[in-house]
Amino acid sequence: MASQDIVIPVRKSSKAALEQTRLQLRTSRSDLKRKLSTTFFEMSPLEYRKLRIEDLGLEMEQHRLHKSWLDIEHREKNLTDNDYRKDQRSANQRISSLGDELWKHKQSLRQEQEKRGEMPTLGPDSKGAFVNTLLALYKDPLVSAKCSSEEQPAMRNPALVVYESAKGAPKGKLWCPISQDYFDEQWMKTAHIVPHRITPSVVDYIFGLGSGSRLNTADNCLMIHSTVEHQFDNGTFVLLPFDPNESPIKSWKVQMTNIGAKNVDMGRMKLAALDGKCLSFKNDNRPAAGFLYYHFVVTLLRNKRDRQPGWEKYWVELPTGKPFATPGRYFRQSMLLTLAKSAGDLYPEEEARLLGEVGNETFEEAERLDEEA
Repeated sequence: MASQDIVIPVRKSSKAALEQTRLQLRTSRSDLKRKLSTTFFEMSPLEYRKLRIEDLGLEMEQHRLHKSWLDIEHREKNLTDNDYRKDQRSANQRISSLGDELWKHKQSLRQEQEKRGEMPTLGPDSKGAFVNTLLALYKDPLVSAKCSSEEQPAMRNPALVVYESAKGAPKGKLWCPISQDYFDEQWMKTAHIVPHRITPSVVDYIFGLGSGSRLNTADNCLMIHSTVEHQFDNGTFVLLPFDPNESPIKSWKVQMTNIGAKNVDMGRMKLAALDGKCLSFKNDNRPAAGFLYYHFVVTLLRNKRDRQPGWEKYWVELPTGKPFATPGRYFRQSMLLTLAKSAGDLYPEEEARLLGEVGNETFEEAERLDEEA
């Protein structure tokens, strides 16, 4: 994709238009509240859930509208950069929380409808069936659930073997391929790339059949220092192919994606010192490229959503440079679009186009991923 084709959408809504929409949403919610006040779950569970789903959707739209309002206020210099990012984060957290509640109601409604024979049973091949689970994929990492104590050893022990993290290490220490140093075992974490809370069937749908079985394996993790894991989850950096044309991809590099985080601790070095540096593994085993592509996409979208320092620079430069130029259809097409939409911005189709062109990083609905990606 040529750089001249890149067009970053600008919100053109005026305050007057936003205020009009805000009043319409407020009226619609007031009507729904009246209906909910006379509808009880115990007496009409399906009707109650349908009303709650509609109300939650409208409330999410109100917060998205507020984000657009903040954009205008910031553009007009009525908000400082810090206040702007703080208010954006607050709105995003509320949208994320409402999205979780909305998904739970939709799950429960569908389960009840399936029992009554009003809707076919949900399967991994149902078109658009798992769209709302991407709200969970997009959830802020700081409020995400951690692995259970049973899951960690089951994933950690095989990962230590696969990546040979103890190879050449002093006793009690392990190798971090990103910080490129040995650290005490207690500080080394088995970091998921795709969140573990997403079920294998959903991973199959998003990445293609067979991908779900790799969710809790070394294919979906990195053995890294705890501070590095924290920054990876927070989207301050991504891992990109060192040579976009290498296949299969063996050489990966650190790419900073938040200018404001250049001085964060990465073990024994600052992030700025690692930016652009190639990772050093102990052998030829690597995480799945498709899962790292997922982290790349989500990080760019989340940083744009949260207006992290420098997001405009990386939003234009990274997709333009096609860092994942090696052919590898990692994502279902509709999933990339939905990830873009879940950012709460007004132009998801444009964002999805910038992040992954159809036929390159995405695959069609009827296709399945059968390569190692």
